[in-house]
Amino acid sequence: MKRFTVFAASFMHETHSFSPVKADLEDFQASDYHLGDDIPKAYSGTRHEFGAILDVAREYGWTLIHPIVANTMPSGTVTLRAFEHVSTVMTDALKTSGAVDGVILALHGAMATEHVDDAEAELVRRVRAIVGPDVPIAVTLDIHANAGPDLARQANIVSTYRTTPHIDIYETADRAARLLQRAMVGEIRPTLVYSQKPMFYGLDMGRTITGRGPMVSALEKASTLMAAHEPILDISINAGFDWSDKKNIGSSVLVTHDGVPSLAQTIADDLMDFAWATRAEKTVRLLSVDEAVEVAITPSSDGRPLLIGDYTDCPGGGAAGDGTNLLRALLSAPVRDVAYGSIADPTAVEIAIAAGVGSVVQLELGGKIDPKFGGGPVALTGTVKAISDGNVVRRGPYYTGTTIAYGPSCLVQVGEIKIIVATNRVQIDDREQFRIFGIQPETTNVLVCKAVNHFRADFEKIGRQLIYVESGGIMSTNFAQFPFKNVRRPIWPLDDL
Repeated sequence: MKRFTVFAASFMHETHSFSPVKADLEDFQASDYHLGDDIPKAYSGTRHEFGAILDVAREYGWTLIHPIVANTMPSGTVTLRAFEHVSTVMTDALKTSGAVDGVILALHGAMATEHVDDAEAELVRRVRAIVGPDVPIAVTLDIHANAGPDLARQANIVSTYRTTPHIDIYETADRAARLLQRAMVGEIRPTLVYSQKPMFYGLDMGRTITGRGPMVSALEKASTLMAAHEPILDISINAGFDWSDKKNIGSSVLVTHDGVPSLAQTIADDLMDFAWATRAEKTVRLLSVDEAVEVAITPSSDGRPLLIGDYTDCPGGGAAGDGTNLLRALLSAPVRDVAYGSIADPTAVEIAIAAGVGSVVQLELGGKIDPKFGGGPVALTGTVKAISDGNVVRRGPYYTGTTIAYGPSCLVQVGEIKIIVATNRVQIDDREQFRIFGIQPETTNVLVCKAVNHFRADFEKIGRQLIYVESGGIMSTNFAQFPFKNVRRPIWPLDDL
């Protein structure tokens, strides 16, 4: 068997266009950023996309060229400087590598930059310009991708996560890599078709964990169709990310096929018709802050924790992660044994670390990044219970084995509430994020998480109940308040269709 040379890289960002916190180069470098030989060291044996790419490369004996992995927490737009730096590292490496037989790129699909609307399509376009028309290009996408038709024209293979929370990241990259292998040996000649409707906030934001809802039904339909039609190689259903001011925001379907464009287009269009018909269906209801506090003060009947997702201030969707409306309400309520993760406030961290463990500190906590969303600073006096470098290795089913970093961080206790205060904006997605501060999540009465979806994979199994809160953060589903300029119009739910 021929030993193929494969180019692999990753550049990922989920862009909330209305967040004031931009993603600059330093944000990527301080997060998930690795170059060259550091990439196998960082991802071998993990559930990351590159964990799968490395495994498939070993299995097939690929010569793998892997110049860069760059990923950071969702935020506002990616700067011109950051995008051009990462894309140039990729394309320079590709230009100097000599001929390659295939390309696999782990992307997100909802990146927007200061100068490019469809960043992923632009990235693949630049790669295609170097490798030429005949080299197969495989792309993996997050289920919340805002994919556009240009991506379908530039790539040969697209494979999207099929779960939210995203516990099939490894399987998605494995699937794409194996299709790439089949294309390189000449077994298949994959191409793509694309479909979209004038809508966003569809397919229940891609949720699958409950086993019900529009995305679950759409994926079941896709699985049946793939089983019935061998030339249909992959059906990628993207729910979209609803806060990206991009022309092709919203749900889409990309079908990878082997020589059956009419069939593939019919399948893509039928699945989009289903997404349109079910666009208003949801499996999650957001409570007000007052409603959430009422639930929190209700005694537990079984000793398991109440899980509260601070939905609209989740950094995993681009929010500031320093909103205080929910925290302020809990501090005023007769709650018992609460762990709150987390408030992003580097100034408060510096004060607490300087004071030391056991010290009493006075803080103006949180609410500094964009106080009109989520509330301004809350004045409190608390005791520093723990200090940490903030490095967490995930042990749960989401991105298993990878590291997430709070940065220098501390635990401050005010009455019955233990508050994780972090330097970095970090969503909660793994129980280890509490354990590094000595908190045992399984036996804590109330766990408050700046989180939307991914924490459910590791936390929901231990909780007595899960509720979500509308705390005034920028991940609000009141889309009319945001000044969309670039989306195609008319579009639901902004327009009456």
